[in-house]
Amino acid sequence: MRFRYRAYMGGPDPLADPDPPPEEAVAAARELLALVASGSALWSGAASFSEEDRLELAALAGALSRYADGDRGALDEVDAVAVGRLLDRLPGREAGRALARLDEADHGLSPRELRRLGEVALRDAGLPRRGRGARGGVHRGGTAPGGEPTGSSLPLGEDGDRPLDAVATVREAALRRSRPGERDVVLRAEDVRVVEAEPSEAAAVSLLVDLSHSMAARSLHEAATRTALALHALVSTHRPQDRLHLVGFGERARELSPGELVAHDWHRVPGTNLHHALRLARAHLRRHGDLRPQVLVVTDGEPTAHLGEDGDARFSWPPAPRTVELTVAELDAVLGAGAEVTFFLLADDPRLRAFQALVERRRGVRVVHAGADELGALVVDRYLDRPR
Repeated sequence: MRFRYRAYMGGPDPLADPDPPPEEAVAAARELLALVASGSALWSGAASFSEEDRLELAALAGALSRYADGDRGALDEVDAVAVGRLLDRLPGREAGRALARLDEADHGLSPRELRRLGEVALRDAGLPRRGRGARGGVHRGGTAPGGEPTGSSLPLGEDGDRPLDAVATVREAALRRSRPGERDVVLRAEDVRVVEAEPSEAAAVSLLVDLSHSMAARSLHEAATRTALALHALVSTHRPQDRLHLVGFGERARELSPGELVAHDWHRVPGTNLHHALRLARAHLRRHGDLRPQVLVVTDGEPTAHLGEDGDARFSWPPAPRTVELTVAELDAVLGAGAEVTFFLLADDPRLRAFQALVERRRGVRVVHAGADELGALVVDRYLDRPR
């Protein structure tokens, strides 16, 4: 049924208090419940209908009823194999269609649940230890208070993250109280002044995440997903002036939302098409040409696929020289656009080391070796510590 991140980092389940199920899923659950009830009446007198079948059918009916009443977690403990076996015995295909509609309508996560996952991922990445006043620190609003002070002060506005200018505040209050009829109130809200700072430099950031099957085979896929969620949460809540672009790449590359990445099934897909991913990143940087460009690549392997002139993917193992040539050419184009590119390598094998040696020779490229446990913190730190 629905995707659940139950064992997220081994801590409390961020989805333990889920949102109510979508209306489409509730309608499908009620239809399925009616079909199960008709099946129960149909099978009740059959010799092949065992006591175990009866108990499983009752459990399914009870779960569907609770789900239809708003308990989104009611179906989580249902045995999917037993459900399939029971529904296969119903005449026609209505039950299968209803189950498919329910699963499609309720497979994803709501925006609130994605936000919870991102908050947990960001906390696990160690954001609190960075501190709010450090270089590259985290601030809300379109202008970061951590920028260089201009020497002037501003009235307190909607951006409550700016440091208080105590001297200017006292001066404003004193000037106001010197006017007739203003001596009764020591301090008013309009007296408060905050430090004016130069705007921080906003960035266009592309995070490229390897979706190849080897990431799952090496148990790296959850770390990559958590890292993307953490970075998305950080940008959404603390650096809204930045423009984050998430790209997943396997045989081909595609732009993803955080929810689509969470729902990715990590099935066996050949190819690590970094060439295509870098091309999409370069398009994002062009769309935001007035922002500082930054590209972060998370992968466990060297490129093994590229886009042909016809737009189709070309896969080769071992990597074909043409694949490496086109990938490095696309990397050079990204660097030529002024981007800083950081590779986070999650494996260490001879072919990957050879690719690392090739890209490290390029100015503007940095390579970081990372394990699953430290990936989130390393990516967040690199994002926050980008050169000014």
